[in-house]
Amino acid sequence: MTDRLDELTLPLSARLIDAAQTIRENRSRCAIVISDERVVGVISEGDILRALLQGAEVHAPVSDWLSHGFKFLETNDFAAAFDLMRRHGITLLPVIDADFHLKDAITLADVLARSQVSDG
Repeated sequence: MTDRLDELTLPLSARLIDAAQTIRENRSRCAIVISDERVVGVISEGDILRALLQGAEVHAPVSDWLSHGFKFLETNDFAAAFDLMRRHGITLLPVIDADFHLKDAITLADVLARSQVSDG
């Protein structure tokens, strides 16, 4: 995995505190969770907050709180990424292959950096 992807991912064995640290460092408001070299879910700031409000300890496993029904892309299609992000209020999309191996990730910052701002 590239350094960029390393910053956006964490293992399924991670704890909520690890996820919070990863999210703080990557500034994408979520992280991609990997198990056996495959994407198994995404955990967001909201997932962590929900866990804590429900009484989870900061050392609780990420596996109990991640979202398995996450949105993803199979190609680096920034137009599709923008549409998914806008419709679902998400800030990070894993780009995966047919076996759910992580190929890349598209962040909201990536999409905004590619957008054209018109003076009109």
